Amino acid sequence: MDEAELKGLMLAVEVPPGGADVQQAMDTGRRRNRGRALLAAGAGVAVVAAVGAFVATAPMRAGPQHTAGQPDTVVTPQAKGRCVPTLLETPGGATGRVTALDPGGTMAGGQLNGNPPTAILWKDGKVVDLPAAATGTIADVVGDTVVGYSTNEEGGSSGWVWRDGKVTTLAKVKGYPGTHPQAVNAKGVIAGWVQGTAPDDTVAVTWSPDGTVHQLPRPSTRRPDDHSSAARDIADDGTIVGEAAGLPMLWWPDGSPEGLGAAWENEGTRGIAWAIAGRYVYGVADGFETRWVLNERSLFSVATLPDAGELGARAGTADGTALLAGDGLQKPAGRIGLDDKGPVPVDELPGPHGEMAIAVAISADGNTIAGTVLDGDRSRPAIWRCH
Repeated sequence: MDEAELKGLMLAVEVPPGGADVQQAMDTGRRRNRGRALLAAGAGVAVVAAVGAFVATAPMRAGPQHTAGQPDTVVTPQAKGRCVPTLLETPGGATGRVTALDPGGTMAGGQLNGNPPTAILWKDGKVVDLPAAATGTIADVVGDTVVGYSTNEEGGSSGWVWRDGKVTTLAKVKGYPGTHPQAVNAKGVIAGWVQGTAPDDTVAVTWSPDGTVHQLPRPSTRRPDDHSSAARDIADDGTIVGEAAGLPMLWWPDGSPEGLGAAWENEGTRGIAWAIAGRYVYGVADGFETRWVLNERSLFSVATLPDAGELGARAGTADGTALLAGDGLQKPAGRIGLDDKGPVPVDELPGPHGEMAIAVAISADGNTIAGTVLDGDRSRPAIWRCH
């Protein structure tokens, strides 16, 4: 992976400090290439082992004996033209990116490029005035609640929430001066992480609607020297997904943690659980786009999603539709439905003139997608409406 590709990936998503490790990204790319070669050779068992058909941390929970739709050699067809892009207006035509979309698909949030970046919010494609205290980058929008964060020159961040007409700074944890919200659910609970003085010193947390901050427990892993963790998304029932020690992670509504996939058996594996919708969790494990399924507090994963770059499955819906981020260079962003009955077409997400794009958010019905069109050195926020 070259420097240009890493730049493209960083346009797509904020990662916890220490998560944007160049060597780690290169190692992931090498594993992806090795895994794809095995897949092409028909070594399905080896690929399943790399991706993780089923693993649970103690206490062990029984899971299905087999997984539908395991990796195979079927080429997924493309279904171009079903999602129509529209560039979002920005003041003075400024460049920027979309980072969030509300479940209804009417509100989108993001940032305008600059030093420092400027938060921006759209409703039905039109710019909405933000309070002066809502600065930096918008992380998520649900209903009338908007969460975001600003960053400083040292790489630290300060989170905020805008609701009931007031912007409130998120509470800190002692010893962790940085706060970084990532998602909010319909009940107003915010999930994200706090950061200490070291780049990789992060702890997954939630903030209650009353502002109280709660640290999420971190299970023991095979990486005792890596204490980082981060929450990426939170469902309305309180289930949270993210990562710990570079491994894909889930926290059940009662707070109990559980590792996702074979990453918890293989010390060399990396991964992130980006999003949760219904019983599906979307992310990347060992360089493979992964859609996990939660089944009565059991875990098993379906990993037949097409190769779409190192960010994997960036988001998805409760009916199993996955949003493939793309890499902004060679692999296009796309939308793909649940493949439990065989391969389904990928709806590619190009820019208005065929430009490459990175997609990061999808509405609850799967028909509105938010992301960024990469036009040379320009990053332009965009919305796709699908049919």
